[in-house]
Amino acid sequence: MIVTLTTDFGTQDGYVAAIKGAMLSVAPEVRFVDVTHEVPPQDVMGAAFVMRQAIGHFPEGTIHLGVVDPGTGGSRRPLAARFHPPGSDREHIFVGPDNGLLSLITDDPPVRTVVLDQPNRWRSTRASETFHGRDIFAPVASHLASGVPLRDVGTPTEEIATLRWALPRADEQGVEGWVVHVDRYGNCITNIPRETVDAHRAGRDVSVYAGSTIIRGMNASYGDVTDTEPVAVFGSSGSLEVGVNRGNASTLLSLNRGTAVRLVFDSQPTRARRLTEIG
Repeated sequence: MIVTLTTDFGTQDGYVAAIKGAMLSVAPEVRFVDVTHEVPPQDVMGAAFVMRQAIGHFPEGTIHLGVVDPGTGGSRRPLAARFHPPGSDREHIFVGPDNGLLSLITDDPPVRTVVLDQPNRWRSTRASETFHGRDIFAPVASHLASGVPLRDVGTPTEEIATLRWALPRADEQGVEGWVVHVDRYGNCITNIPRETVDAHRAGRDVSVYAGSTIIRGMNASYGDVTDTEPVAVFGSSGSLEVGVNRGNASTLLSLNRGTAVRLVFDSQPTRARRLTEIG
């Protein structure tokens, strides 16, 4: 069975190896897939964004271990839940803290959720207050991957901590959102989905205002513009991205997570305007 791992631990220390060791001690046959361990420290929404990019592509029954846990040792509960990733009808299982992460990686309520209150499924009946990833989440993930049902690792609950993604504002003049993620290449991914733009654009040309940069029109790919030229595209996630062909948009255009991005539509559809100009 596959277990994916998403953490903010980085790879400098032994934390990721300790988690994998705890899982292998329970289920030596488990298969790991590292989504990322480079989530910014304690950034729950950053972890959710990366997980949403990946988890829907895994087979039915995959276990997704998400350990970005600023509340470890506090009052937040450890959870496991059966859920559907966005856009998928396959059931997967989430294991991690009840800090809103689960609510951000799915668009629908979980099918079943349990609180991990069965110490016999932990690494030790006395879990470290500072490392639930190793002592609670990792062993439980391995038990689930080995076929142990949810009901045997915890007590059912109907409530989970909830966080919500901020939505862009849209009308007939344009769409306003902001950068929600900067990837390794410096491409700035926004919270503006293609369908929102299509619903209001009505065939008109568009100008993209990102920080102090204005990009005229949209392109299909980064390679549609010359080297070092800014470009606006809909990326593989279906959301608007601002990039620089063969360059780092975040650095060159001074764009960061939270920077406002506005799409402004022309006053009339492209074809109608051109016919007016010719006439």
